[in-house]
Order: sequence, then structure tokens, then C-alpha cells
Amino acid sequence: MTDATIRRFDPDDSDAVLALNERAMAAEGTDPEDVPGIDDLRRIEAEYLDSGGEFLVADLDGEIVGMGGLTVDGETAEVFRMRVDPAYQHRGIGSALLDRLAQAARERGATRLLAETARRQQAATEFYPAHGFEEQDRRSFGEYELIQFEKQL
Repeated sequence: MTDATIRRFDPDDSDAVLALNERAMAAEGTDPEDVPGIDDLRRIEAEYLDSGGEFLVADLDGEIVGMGGLTVDGETAEVFRMRVDPAYQHRGIGSALLDRLAQAARERGATRLLAETARRQQAATEFYPAHGFEEQDRRSFGEYELIQFEKQL
């Protein structure tokens, strides 16, 4: 469905990942500066890869058009920083990334997969349920209402 290559993050991708994060968040009406704790995107190797997780990018002709991270804690894995460039959405890139992250979670022994997103991120609030996730909880964080989703693997 997608022409993008899904591959593991490489340190050379760092600037492109940060730029993608800004484009994707701004397109959903979220100021990237308002999102707490994005320092993980400056330390992907330590935060995801070296800790037993995963971080994937979608590479389309040398351009990073999607990304997603995974942390694993025992039987629970969580998806972080799922982003697809607004110009490339609805092409299966997010689905391909999520499928590969779920596969990585299963390979690491996880039996459930979590994802959290802000209610205002309409694309994400529709994306996760369309991929078998069920809403588990809502909480407030500053001006954001966050929705936690879960899927059994």
C-alpha cells in the first residue's frame, strides 16, 4: 500500500525526525513547544533502542515521512511519537509503522500494546480504534485531554 521503506532509526535521521514532529503536531493544531517531554526525540538511541525498545522511520526516496517509537516493560509495550507527515497521510504509512511496532512488541514478549494521544488530535483518535485498540482511560494534562488506548497482542 505504501511505497515508503520502514526501517530502524539511524542517528543521521535526527534532524528529519525533529522536523517531522513539528510539521505533524502543527497540522493537528498542537504547538510542538506545548508538548511536554519531547527530549526523547533528541535521545532516540538511549530512550528507545538501547533500552530494548524500537524506533522506526518511514523513508520515502530519502525523506523521512513517518516515525514511531516503542518502549517495552515486561508484558506491556507502549507506542510513542507516531507521526506521519501531513502531506503523506492516508497512504498506509501509519498502518505499516504500527504493524511493525506491534510485531517488535510481540518479539520482545509483550502481550498488550498501549498508545496515548490528545483528544484534539482527531486523526490519532480515529487511527488507533481502526487498528484494534480500545479506549481505556481519559485524563487531563494542562489544557489537553489525553486518551489512553490498549490493544491485546
